[in-house]
Amino acid sequence: MDWLLFLTNFAVLYRAGELHFTLNQCAWLGGIWSLFYMLTSLAVGFVISRQNARLILMFSAALTVLSAVLCLVAVKFQPLLLGMALMGIFTAFFFNSFQAYMRGESAPGGLMKTVGIYTLSWSMGSGLGFISSGFFYRYGSGMLTALSLLVGFIIILTVARHQRRPFEQISSEEQSEPGPDGTRPVNARYVWVGWIIIFTGMFVQKPLTTFFPTICAADGINSFTASLPLFLVFAVQALFGFFMVRWRQALYRRFPFAAMQVLAAVLFFAVWIRPTLAVSFLAFSLLGIYFGFAYFCSVYYSSNSGNRVFNVGINEFLVGTASLLGLFISEWWMRFTADSASMYAVCGFIMIISVIVQFLIAFPKSRPKNFRI
Repeated sequence: MDWLLFLTNFAVLYRAGELHFTLNQCAWLGGIWSLFYMLTSLAVGFVISRQNARLILMFSAALTVLSAVLCLVAVKFQPLLLGMALMGIFTAFFFNSFQAYMRGESAPGGLMKTVGIYTLSWSMGSGLGFISSGFFYRYGSGMLTALSLLVGFIIILTVARHQRRPFEQISSEEQSEPGPDGTRPVNARYVWVGWIIIFTGMFVQKPLTTFFPTICAADGINSFTASLPLFLVFAVQALFGFFMVRWRQALYRRFPFAAMQVLAAVLFFAVWIRPTLAVSFLAFSLLGIYFGFAYFCSVYYSSNSGNRVFNVGINEFLVGTASLLGLFISEWWMRFTADSASMYAVCGFIMIISVIVQFLIAFPKSRPKNFRI
């Protein structure tokens, strides 16, 4: 599904650059999905259960495909805006129900591996969506539409044919997963940390995926070349997110996530200072490490404590909220400074602020005797 979402996203925004849409119009095309995704996720988190997740998953997949087709064939601003809004609604149902389905199909103790595979799958799907959209864009909307319908059919068929885990068997939905000996125990404060991490990750990633294709199209860079740095972000994100399965000792600790986010801020500042295509290739690749770490942690923390469906619903609500704020704050700052590269500075400063807030929330003033950084 992420392949379909990002194939559509890239095609719509690259076409917007070709048609010389304003930065504000491009921000709305990227942001309207986030707005409706955010509002729908907040409501969906209260109604999805292990029992109804599969049915919701199949219907939302079909409706998402239809809304993607509308986006791929439209050429005017208003129908494109409508198509992206509908995709926001239907993908909110899809991704929230999929995570509930994923936890219900995972045996106790298997959540770590399941979240790792989930991070690998959606991240690689996103990257392939960008690069395949960049490659097939030259063949027109008919080719992109045919690919979307084919992938939608495969998704629905795969879910329908899957042999479900019996409801009477305990799953990761009902139990928390402790780490092995020597690792920090599950800490409920990290649900909040996970929420802040996903907010920050989406805040800084959404301007990249929205404005980078538009800027490249306006500068005359061909669609395939423009898609490559974005593919690298998600490809590295996928691999590092899956690597996190073997790095359980880094969870529920402050130093790893602080180091990752500070280094990500440095990379954003580097692209701001020198916004060339070569620097973008290198920095975007390295940013994939941060995003892989961040998205794995946010999903794992939310899925491993308390009311998991509600926690993930808040996660997905924050995906939409952060995307909107990242888009419009970056768009405003780019217009104010008359410099498209200034969005990278906004992202860098947000990263630093986020780390400080996470420290204040995650760690009490008094340290336990067995405290470990």
